[in-house]
Amino acid sequence: MKELEEIKDCLIEMKNLSSLMVDLALSSVMYNSEEIAEEVYLLEEKIDELTLKVKKLALRAAKNLDDPESMLSVIEMATINEQISDSAYEIADIVLRDVEPHPIIRKIMHDVEEEIGRVKVHAGSILIGQTLKQLKLPSKIGVRLIAIKRGNRYIYNPSSDETIKEGDVLIAVGAGIDKLRELSNEKSEEEEELE
Repeated sequence: MKELEEIKDCLIEMKNLSSLMVDLALSSVMYNSEEIAEEVYLLEEKIDELTLKVKKLALRAAKNLDDPESMLSVIEMATINEQISDSAYEIADIVLRDVEPHPIIRKIMHDVEEEIGRVKVHAGSILIGQTLKQLKLPSKIGVRLIAIKRGNRYIYNPSSDETIKEGDVLIAVGAGIDKLRELSNEKSEEEEELE
């Protein structure tokens, strides 16, 4: 049944999105980054769209099933993922509302070993045209890409065959985020102001 396949795809995307949102939300607070917090806001809107889509598909599918009540668990799963995304949004909203987190919150987050960053690939970057397999980012600079934002589309857990393009936004975890910024030809705000 076509609806069931679409539901499965939507739920997988929701799971990946809500997990990414939690990582980004915590990072936005840790680094007091409005940019990362705004990314969480955009993802939350996407989750809302997916939740509505899953509910509509589940209702359509229920009409053709001998046991229509079985679709209740699908709707419940979509609702739970939406609640996770809402919670991530509330965490990121601390930054967007310019609320100063208690020092203990930053202390807890700095004790987490993996840093997460959002890095845009600019013209002239040596990453452009390279596959993740060729780049070997985890072993060479100590970062792992958890998603690539290309235009309005997200590629989650990108495969080793994924090729980096100019304008891609790389969402990565690891100790080498600053090195990734260098390789991406990303300039600091100070450098951009001098130009």
